[in-house]
Amino acid sequence: MNELISGIKAVVFDLGNVIIELHYDRSVKRLMALTGMGESQVSEMLVTAPLLQQFEVGAISEDEFRQSFCDHMNLKFSTEEFDELWNGFLGEISKERLNRVIQVKQQYQSYVLSNTNSIHERSFNNSLKMAHSHNAIDELVDRAYYSHKVAMRKPDASIYELLLEQEGLHANEVLFIDDRLDNIQSASNLGIRTFHNKEVDLWLDLPLI
Repeated sequence: MNELISGIKAVVFDLGNVIIELHYDRSVKRLMALTGMGESQVSEMLVTAPLLQQFEVGAISEDEFRQSFCDHMNLKFSTEEFDELWNGFLGEISKERLNRVIQVKQQYQSYVLSNTNSIHERSFNNSLKMAHSHNAIDELVDRAYYSHKVAMRKPDASIYELLLEQEGLHANEVLFIDDRLDNIQSASNLGIRTFHNKEVDLWLDLPLI
């Protein structure tokens, strides 16, 4: 474990199931009940659907995403109702995780690299402010790279290369923490050191502090 972090200059965090706990199961069950669709169909719409990928790189607007999602799922929602449903699987940012991210920033360059979208960004920043009195995730790190703002998403190599270039970092100076194996493998292929966070709090055991 010490070899993993020896000589690193920067730590890059994913958001979902690294800093923010996710609860896909409750959103999947709710959408299954509302639509009558199967679990695999609903799960795809929440995680990997082409429509979601377009939204996550800023290629379509919030209104276009809401309308297309509802059309596909045969749902009728107001904007407020949709956003409440769409943000339903975003869970808590624990005090322990929050404190560790802050501590990491004191010792390393630190970044967030996340596939996300503008609806979720407003929601998790509002939750952070309500629970911990911080205005935004961006304040906890040196810079946040959100897919919908940089028009790239993991696991495409280009988003990792963008971060390395803009921050003046070599791949082997960076530790990347993510819960998805495809994202980990893509970063590792570029020479970035990686930690596969199979459980939301597992990365807290890393000897970073």
